[in-house]
Amino acid sequence: MKRRSFLKLSASSSLAVALGTPAVLRAQTRRFEGITLNINGYGGDYSRILNDYVAKPLAEQTGLKVAYQDGTAASAIAKLIASRDRPPYDIIMADSPNIPELIAADLIDPVTRDELPNGGKLLDSVREFGDHGTPFLTNSIVLTYNSDLIKQPIASYKDLARSDLNDRVGLLSPENTGGVLGLIALAEAYGGSLDNMQPAFDALADMRDNISTITPATVSLLQLFEQEEVWAGPFWDGRIYSMRAKKLPMKTVVPQEGIYALYNYLAPVKGSQNRDAALAYINQALSDKAVGAMVEFFRYAPCTDIHIDPAVAADVVGYGEGRKLVKPVDWVKVSKMRGAMLEQFNKSTR
Repeated sequence: MKRRSFLKLSASSSLAVALGTPAVLRAQTRRFEGITLNINGYGGDYSRILNDYVAKPLAEQTGLKVAYQDGTAASAIAKLIASRDRPPYDIIMADSPNIPELIAADLIDPVTRDELPNGGKLLDSVREFGDHGTPFLTNSIVLTYNSDLIKQPIASYKDLARSDLNDRVGLLSPENTGGVLGLIALAEAYGGSLDNMQPAFDALADMRDNISTITPATVSLLQLFEQEEVWAGPFWDGRIYSMRAKKLPMKTVVPQEGIYALYNYLAPVKGSQNRDAALAYINQALSDKAVGAMVEFFRYAPCTDIHIDPAVAADVVGYGEGRKLVKPVDWVKVSKMRGAMLEQFNKSTR
């Protein structure tokens, strides 16, 4: 993907300030020399950006080395549970649905804002679990449609039931968190909520003829959109932007029902011997340079108060005033309901 730099970072965003450490600590160069911080990673561009804007600056400034072990958050959590006495990670990277499990299993240590010089950059609305987990990036589920193939704009989840979308709607199943968020939004569109999901299941049954594809895999649905086999549906905001960057006519629509989102978190693992180094990593991840690089590449909304140039912000859902449209999600309740939610979803769409 061809990328240009749109973010206006002030001259004060030098490496030392980006690290966010007080002057007395900045003077203690190489303070983490000989320490290797182990973190699970998501791979691809995600790990590349974290390495370039978090790990490398820390190595240059403090001597800290970072080792990413790429894989799913679920597999990383399983490793932590299996090796509680000798944790394989110093930091766990996971998203909103995983944090209740990590808290319940007592696998992560809390971090207060005061422990992070960049902690003051965090928006109040993104701290879903208080001091457990530090959020740094937002992933939102919104609606999209192919404007070359669909002439009447889509504005609501109810529009997915329109007759002109027969056999053209694609859905993520609740096995994918995007599917869970889309299902909650569908319930709300028809007068329900997380506490009353039946309207969503009734709506799915009524629009069954419109549904051409259901998949738990984000990449699979992305390919179907690109191949014009699917024309509309709920999808991740950053993935919609990636299609537009390829010159595909995919619209990003903030639904009338609002935005449902999750946050990506970093948390120190309980039992790690490298807490200070872990805090330095998390602090650097909140720097404008690190957050800005993520936002610019993926077009996911930041969890900090960073200023984004309008040319980038035009493609970022849930930024600025748009943040007010992001609906809170009770992830503890979701974790208890998810199995039944998937079962009822499958019954409604068969």
